[in-house]
Amino acid sequence: MKRLLLAASLLAPLSTVVACVGDDDAPAAVDPDGPDLLAGADFVAIPRTLSATEAAARQAKLTAAGMPRDKHHAAPGPSFYLAIKKSALADRWFLSAFLEQYFPGQVSFGAAQSLGTRVVSFKVQNDKLFVFDADDRHASSSVFDPDVLVEAYPLVTDPSVVNQPGGNQYVFIDPAAGLNRFDLLGDYFGSNPWPIRFEVELSFLQNFRSISDGITYQQVFTGYADQPIGDGQIDADTFRGSGTMGIALRRYKEGSHYQPVELPWQEHYFRSAPKLVPNTGTTVQTAAHWDIHPGMQPIEWVISPALAQLDATPAYADADLVAAVKRGVEGWNAAFGFEVFRARLATASESFGQDDKNYIIFDPDPSLGFAFANWRTNPNTGEIRGASVYFGGAWVDRTGFEDDPADGGSGGSGGAPAHPSTPTPKKMIGLRWAGVTSDPLCVLTAGEDRDHLRPTSGASHLTAGQKVEAYIADMITHEIGHDLGLRHNFKGSLVEPTSSSVMDYTDFETRIAMANHPGSYDVAAVRYLYGLEADLPSDPFCTDEAVGIDPDCQRFDTGADPLGGTWTERWSLLTMYFTRFGADDFFLQFLRSYAGGAYDYAQNGDDVAANRALDLILTDIGAPLDPALLADPSFLASGADLMLRGVLAELGPAPSWSIAARVDDQLAQVLVNSDGVRGFASRRAVVDILKGRQSAEALEMLLSARATIAAQLPGLVGTDATLTRDLLARIDRATTPYFE
Repeated sequence: MKRLLLAASLLAPLSTVVACVGDDDAPAAVDPDGPDLLAGADFVAIPRTLSATEAAARQAKLTAAGMPRDKHHAAPGPSFYLAIKKSALADRWFLSAFLEQYFPGQVSFGAAQSLGTRVVSFKVQNDKLFVFDADDRHASSSVFDPDVLVEAYPLVTDPSVVNQPGGNQYVFIDPAAGLNRFDLLGDYFGSNPWPIRFEVELSFLQNFRSISDGITYQQVFTGYADQPIGDGQIDADTFRGSGTMGIALRRYKEGSHYQPVELPWQEHYFRSAPKLVPNTGTTVQTAAHWDIHPGMQPIEWVISPALAQLDATPAYADADLVAAVKRGVEGWNAAFGFEVFRARLATASESFGQDDKNYIIFDPDPSLGFAFANWRTNPNTGEIRGASVYFGGAWVDRTGFEDDPADGGSGGSGGAPAHPSTPTPKKMIGLRWAGVTSDPLCVLTAGEDRDHLRPTSGASHLTAGQKVEAYIADMITHEIGHDLGLRHNFKGSLVEPTSSSVMDYTDFETRIAMANHPGSYDVAAVRYLYGLEADLPSDPFCTDEAVGIDPDCQRFDTGADPLGGTWTERWSLLTMYFTRFGADDFFLQFLRSYAGGAYDYAQNGDDVAANRALDLILTDIGAPLDPALLADPSFLASGADLMLRGVLAELGPAPSWSIAARVDDQLAQVLVNSDGVRGFASRRAVVDILKGRQSAEALEMLLSARATIAAQLPGLVGTDATLTRDLLARIDRATTPYFE
């Protein structure tokens, strides 16, 4: 049963519409002499008086909520009734929302992304104007095709409003009579999977403008949630939230050349919204894409002026960041063979919340390393109507960018970082508006990429500025690829010498080399999606769902043999840290986050690859240790013990059949301390691993080890004897009984 959604945000914003639909692209203004109903526009704003007291009270509430009075939160303007032409009520309209600003949390809470698009129509009945979801996705059969009610508004009947020349052609509503409902969605990996109810206390509209097929405007809101949504750092009221949404109402249309594309068995492409197939009990989804075709007018992208301001600073005198972004956008034209995208710098009046703009959003805050793609689609068809790309200031951090030396040797400091840094969290909290939401297509972080910095070879003699440009262009090309409909391809790097795909997560050197040039996979993928070629890409492909399952499907690996290259290099580096410099439990997380590809080959590779990976993993840490290593004064046996403990915590609970016998041998060797360097923390961890297996074989291993350890006890004294007795007691607790 469909849930009836009450969301005044679907109609309250319409109060800003003035003499629409028009042909201009400038902010509209209310005619002080009154509305022009006789002009026959589909929507007309009827001015209503807002007293100075009401305006001051409204601004006071916004100020209390932490909303600054800048260009996105302008001083309150006139209020309106809304006149809607009766002949337009039954037409279908795109109604979209884009969260431009949000406090607290800003981008981390979902700002700078679409909140979704509805297809709506209107109907007058019982002195109310009803709003319906008018898309084609709800019909389950030829009998059941429900009208999904979204909102209802009482009609305005004040004679001074409705009895105007031409007024008999319109219906009038009072936007203040509705509710504004939003759902705040927590991080879906968090502890609260259910929507948080957010009630809007105050809302008003600003910066409206007419465009050729409708209008855009902003809705400023503040309100309260039923659970804490802030951290209290700025606003002591942790239940309060405020924001600005860009709203659009545009006439419904479908691209004249748009054709649905079935999803291939390997999903190279993002899915459209699900649609019921009448009389079948099934749903269908197709591959989302634009109406791109030869002879089309190029799709325009605009670039944030904030990037041009950074460009003008002395720190970037040797780089042109705006030009780099422009190349990243327009680099896809070569893949199509004709001009698809065209980019320019945005004007001061253009906002990333305007539905008719495709916007590259640059946030100069250096603490923000997000980059993500976002789009707006027709829910009926999956046709992409518009898109954006956001990237934060960390992407233009110049750390690690140095000129290549003139002699062609390695540039920069090179090598691995001083120590692997903690991966940046990628999940963001979001706002659901009017029952719909839209998640980012990709959230790439500059921090992740910088964990794997390495210098370019120097063969091309690039300057630091040229590297910065190439790095930014590559990131933009990646995100625009998502906005074209492409998913990640984490096997792109298997195709040398660089990669077959900008949709991969590659290392620094590869990013610099590829810059704004889509690879062979990318070209084939977009040409198939847009009907320019009949064949799917032939290059290797995998996407997010295969990471951790297919060992060749990895992020930030390189070369046709990632195990022999990337993962050997990284694992060996970690082994050196643990056994030469020392480490503590904190560093165990990097076995997975920095070099986890070795684990994936051990667990999911074929017999040869799995054992090859285990050879790498156990080198210089496996039990028993080589006596020659133990005799080396620079070798830290405690580090080897700690690292092996982390390895067994990963592989021990359920090793793949290819390596099971070898992993079991390691568990047994550590438990009985065969080389004399295994700490009691590691030995206790092995007991817990074998207890968790709940198998007869694991029980036998515990009992056999207990006998060996008990035989060792008479020769021990002091703390060793005490901890050994404790270990035996732990085994006894684990085995009596063993099966739970």
